[in-house]
Amino acid sequence: MLFSIIIPSFNQGKYIRKTLDNLIDLKEKSIKESLEIEILLFDNKSDSDVQKVIAEYTPHFSYCEIENDKGQFDAINKGILKCKGDYWTWLNTDDYIHIEGFLSLAKILKDKPETDYIYGSINYMDENDKFLFTVKSTPLSLNTLIHNTPGIYQPGSFFKKSFTDKIGLLKPYRCCFDYEYILRCFKNNAKIFQCNFPVASFRYYAQSKTGSLIPVFIKEQLVISADYGRRALSFLTVLSYLRLLKHKIFPGK
Repeated sequence: MLFSIIIPSFNQGKYIRKTLDNLIDLKEKSIKESLEIEILLFDNKSDSDVQKVIAEYTPHFSYCEIENDKGQFDAINKGILKCKGDYWTWLNTDDYIHIEGFLSLAKILKDKPETDYIYGSINYMDENDKFLFTVKSTPLSLNTLIHNTPGIYQPGSFFKKSFTDKIGLLKPYRCCFDYEYILRCFKNNAKIFQCNFPVASFRYYAQSKTGSLIPVFIKEQLVISADYGRRALSFLTVLSYLRLLKHKIFPGK
């Protein structure tokens, strides 16, 4: 079974080496389990420090492209079009794949090859790799994601290539293209499997995309959920506007 890991890259000189080391370790341990990993890196012309790291690790990539893109969604879309895996995901250059969790996930997919979308729990860590907490996976549904909470588990997600070929590429959102994509999977009757163990480690810190752009996330989630039929007075609607008000009154909190 072949797994594709798409790496959208832009100016993460502090962390990219650790992420790539994690993937090399993943490849080596996957071979012992008769699994193949291809790594496809798409860099948006990062600074010279990042370019040096990319050059050093190029022999480990199945594909590497360094050119300007239209944003993270565009880099990932290039990877979706290029990758050859039975299943694929993307990993940011400050996050990790949880190796034991991944191997357990792969065993599930061998037993359940009909699965279109599989996800698991996520370990959160700080900028110094210190473990913070685990966000345990919960059952997801289209109704819950639209009306109650937009919480998804993207770093711990893998998608079946033959299924996603039918539903298309990521849409050009700045932050929430993953939320929309998972809604699209549900709307197209994807066969879902929830893992009850960590599959990835997500780095959360003030300068991260998630940490620094919370109002953008909320606004995009409102637009996307409305497109999928969110009720005007749903729990998600009320909570989202309260969160926006909070960030307006207390910026950065």
